[in-house]
Amino acid sequence: MKLGLVLGGGGLVGMAYHAGVLKALEDCGIDVSNSDVIVGTSAGSIIGSYLAAGWTQSDFFAYAQGEHPNAVRGEAEQEDEVRRIFTPLWSNPAERARRTVGSLFTLASSRGYWSKASRGREPGSALKKGFPSGLYSTEETRRRLHEDLPETWPREGLYICSVEMYSGKRVPFGHPDAPVVPLPEAVLASTAIPGVFPPVNINGTRYVDGGAYSATSLDLATDEGCDAIICVAPLGYKMDGVVTARDPKIWFPMLARSLFARALRREVLAAREKGVAVMVLRPGTTELKTHGTNAMRHFDRATFTQETRESTLKVLEQASDDPALSIWRNSATPTKERVS
Repeated sequence: MKLGLVLGGGGLVGMAYHAGVLKALEDCGIDVSNSDVIVGTSAGSIIGSYLAAGWTQSDFFAYAQGEHPNAVRGEAEQEDEVRRIFTPLWSNPAERARRTVGSLFTLASSRGYWSKASRGREPGSALKKGFPSGLYSTEETRRRLHEDLPETWPREGLYICSVEMYSGKRVPFGHPDAPVVPLPEAVLASTAIPGVFPPVNINGTRYVDGGAYSATSLDLATDEGCDAIICVAPLGYKMDGVVTARDPKIWFPMLARSLFARALRREVLAAREKGVAVMVLRPGTTELKTHGTNAMRHFDRATFTQETRESTLKVLEQASDDPALSIWRNSATPTKERVS
């Protein structure tokens, strides 16, 4: 059986959600390193690349708990880490205004609207220079990725999803049909949230966050012929019977996730129609109160990941006979060598 692991976007909150879910899967005896295909988008691209580079499921949880050797410890250190991620690229109001206009353009362009309107032409150099995109620097993130990750891809079947800024076309780096790029730059491109961070220039083409196309890109794992897929979707949600849609505290988190959740449902239905067993792990409505709408904020990582772990363990216990989980358990073998 061919196994697929799909890791979706969700910002800093999404990364912590992944850490809790992966730990719960490990607690239930599911080793995701056995995946034949790993699809990572935005926050999921970071988790997927570190996983492929040798991090274990416990490592992500330990990092969030402040117990990993690479982890920052204490509230002050974590807040400082978030501040470094959001280093402004403007120095005066006029420059911020120009970047805001450029960022709004990038938001529309990454959805393919500019390509349709311009018939595939790029904006002129004067417009690019006058209205640069991105409000915050990615240099701290780039430094960290190049420090932690190998330049060459550690295995086959690792797909890091990004989007061409001017065409809106999805590009799964690591796929045979995609351009060959260093792994850290692919991850940087996959996390370049349009309108927030500047696009990443790779061989003359500008790329932005893969979430502009899909928050999960589950269809890639389906197209690769996976028989069973585990999808971790921080930007999805499900009604859990505890907190209902009548609770005003979850209205905004639900609204912010509505487009992502509908797209995810379509991808899951399409996979199941092809006979693929899919298990989706996503927040329940109770958890949306903690997730909130700002996925890039500072928060209590240790408590968040522990709560995610506990809630996921309950989900896995209730779904113990799920076809996808059964295939994963029955297909468990020692980790294979998958060096590209």
